[in-house]
Amino acid sequence: MAQNNLAEAVPLEAEPQQRPNIEQPQRQAQPRVAPQGNPSSQKLPISKFEKCLLTACGLVLAVLMVCVVSSKITMTNAQHNLQSINNRITTVQNHNTNAQQQINELQSRSRLDKIAKKQGLILENARIRNVNK
Repeated sequence: MAQNNLAEAVPLEAEPQQRPNIEQPQRQAQPRVAPQGNPSSQKLPISKFEKCLLTACGLVLAVLMVCVVSSKITMTNAQHNLQSINNRITTVQNHNTNAQQQINELQSRSRLDKIAKKQGLILENARIRNVNK
């Protein structure tokens, strides 16, 4: 990595001891300002590793976006199929209920008595036997 040139050069000779009662003026770090003519002189070039990393992250992000959209479509189709099956179940249950009601009406005692009278049959309770297994 490139250095900011903020480090100061260290002298090879040992510095003489300074007197404690004299204060040294402190230098304040001033921000570096790029020359007006060349503003891109402080920009660092993107390395090959960084380019590969950005490309890989972009590809992963694109794949994840496609997966999210695909799963959303799949979920919507599954909900549609579920709703269709529930509608068919309700229709079949209604049909079964209507058929059971019709069976009960056809088996009613009053209807059977009417049919028997039309055919000239009579019902004698003395001759009726209940058989249980």
